[in-house]
Amino acid sequence: MYKGNDDFIVMVVGGPNSRKDFHYNEGEEFFYQVEGDIILKIVEEGQVRDVEIKAGEMFLLPAKTPHSPRRPANTIGLVIERYRKPGEKDGFIWHCENCGNKLYEEYQEITDIVSQLPPIMERFWSNPKHTTCGKCGTVMEK
Repeated sequence: MYKGNDDFIVMVVGGPNSRKDFHYNEGEEFFYQVEGDIILKIVEEGQVRDVEIKAGEMFLLPAKTPHSPRRPANTIGLVIERYRKPGEKDGFIWHCENCGNKLYEEYQEITDIVSQLPPIMERFWSNPKHTTCGKCGTVMEK
């Protein structure tokens, strides 16, 4: 991660990843896929859909769009997003993998993701009410 500037967070991200949450922020995010292909799951008008980003392709994610990059092994991507404005909150949202129903969401002003993210994850995964879909009954597994 490179933060030596005034405006942008620049990250080189490798796969695989195993997170199932969707991330929400107020700004746009720029994706450039260096190696391998990924699926960027996004939520538009309450529906989850897949955006395929192949090696060599770019994608500009609109602001305020919940998204969940699914990165297989041996993939490398460049992600650029802007620094958050004071008071802006990031969101962490889980959707049922079967029907797309929203399971749980939490918003926080993130100043140190390394220390703040694990408790958010723990609150979701430790509560069966959060991991069980109220619409179809599917239980999300880690």
